[in-house]
Amino acid sequence: MKKIISILLCLVMAFSCFTVAFAADSEGSYTPAYDENTPVVVLHGIGQNNTYILDENGNRKLDSNGDYITGWPLEIDVAALVADILPNMLYSIFTRQDNGLSEAMKEGAYDLLYAIHKDNEGNYENDIEVPCYNCPMSEMPKEEREHIYDMIPLRRCGEIIGEDNLFYFGYDSLGDIQATTDRLHKYINEVVLPQTGAEKVNICPISLGGTVAVNYIDKYPEDHKLIKKMVYVVPAIDGSDIVGDVLTGNLSIYDDETLYKKLLVTLMGDSFTTYLLNMVLRVLPSTVLRQALLGLCEGVVEAAIRSTTQLWALCPTEYYPEAREKWLSDDEYALIREKVDAFMQARADFADNTSSIIAGSGRVYDIVCYDLELFPLSADYKTTNSDGIIQSASTSMGATFADLGTTLGENYVAAGNYCNNPAHNHLSPDGMVDPTTGLLPCTTWFFKGQSHEDLANNDVVLTLATELMTDDNMIDVYSNPVAYPQFNGARSVRYVNRDLALWSAADKSAYSADEIAEIENAIAFINELKNETVIDSEKWLEAQEKLDAALVSAGAKESSEPDCFEDFLAMMFEGLNDALNAVAVKLGL
Repeated sequence: MKKIISILLCLVMAFSCFTVAFAADSEGSYTPAYDENTPVVVLHGIGQNNTYILDENGNRKLDSNGDYITGWPLEIDVAALVADILPNMLYSIFTRQDNGLSEAMKEGAYDLLYAIHKDNEGNYENDIEVPCYNCPMSEMPKEEREHIYDMIPLRRCGEIIGEDNLFYFGYDSLGDIQATTDRLHKYINEVVLPQTGAEKVNICPISLGGTVAVNYIDKYPEDHKLIKKMVYVVPAIDGSDIVGDVLTGNLSIYDDETLYKKLLVTLMGDSFTTYLLNMVLRVLPSTVLRQALLGLCEGVVEAAIRSTTQLWALCPTEYYPEAREKWLSDDEYALIREKVDAFMQARADFADNTSSIIAGSGRVYDIVCYDLELFPLSADYKTTNSDGIIQSASTSMGATFADLGTTLGENYVAAGNYCNNPAHNHLSPDGMVDPTTGLLPCTTWFFKGQSHEDLANNDVVLTLATELMTDDNMIDVYSNPVAYPQFNGARSVRYVNRDLALWSAADKSAYSADEIAEIENAIAFINELKNETVIDSEKWLEAQEKLDAALVSAGAKESSEPDCFEDFLAMMFEGLNDALNAVAVKLGL
């Protein structure tokens, strides 16, 4: 049966690859065909739904400040961790050995994450509440609806199909992948379809939502016929190398440059306090510091990952055997192991399941970001092409990427068999990407330099995702290439939108005609670029800086630039840190 489905998929894909912009006329104009009747179900990414800790009466717990205590976003008391490890750190500094520091770091990290502790079968030790929305966006309380739109700005989708047809599937990011999958199946069949009267759904899995979708289409093949469109947005199809490296201890901390220069700068920013802390860390021998960081990672795994199957689903396939042996081999973790093994089989079946959806007249799309380093905890962060959080090979369903800072080569020939149309040239203009080894070369779009964390602020990505979910004439990358080329750039409208709102609310009488003219010219430049869906990243940064400078010059906002003294301190301490590292290397410390 799988072979038959695969053959059908090849036929469908071959047909789609020969279909070039059927909705475009000879002059290249494009006419959309919006489907206002098929509901859209959004599967959010990690942390885009809160997890509340409950007291003995079933009420949400409050901290000393009167705020809710949440398992997600994580409640982290860094001061408490420092207090716990300080005695062992001082003793280790004095003796130049690991005298309980790594164990203190492990225990401290574990205690710090108390809110998400689970037993060996994955059950929370605390009572929790996870908001679930068994209604469309139109029926949600305004506060919750606005909160969701702030995280995932899909207002345009709601405008096209109506908020009665837009659904947000809320689940626990740190929960059970199998239970979440079962809930999604029921949600579509018992909530979305009955409430809308529709026969099919469009599903938009984002990031971690992609792993949920991988499991869903494997566990419930009978639902394939219900899927009209599946629009993946930076999905963790093959997990994240960061999770795999943490689980296997394959970390970048064995590289001194990363350990003493890169890691803290990424976490804390390029400031003098960062470099000062790096210098303080040099007081510890590098072997002791590494052991301490490994202890910290082990504490995090014990508290947050070991019994959390949804995070295990972020372990890449190649890492899993080693990680499984290390963390799940004991009999007490048999149930967790069974659930994660089942997910790994679902991942192995992903291509066949995707074939089944397409063979049943469903459409599957993907949006990918690339050309950024992974977070510098991962061993190969300097070379792995990613969006900063997930390696691009995972989000692209197997496309080939050159190592960062390189290309595939001038004589490189497309290596894959998923698109055999000789008229198609899917290779990226920068020579870094070969989509043909990925599962969907004709329906995958790539955004260069766009970070995973800032994706919600790239308005073009969101517009493209909305068009794919709602416009039936958007068949593939050749349907409307003038507006949405297969390869595009990066931008973020976060700060621009904030500045535009600031100026909109400002009392214009407080500014001179020249100041107003300069600001309005900058805004006109911004609006011109915002109307373009082909991103010029450099021009966007120029426009953003122009608006910022005009507002600061007029006194409408404070400068976001650090003052000269802070710049000087950062530069001085960076130099001192480099000198100290050089001396330490020579002394073999």
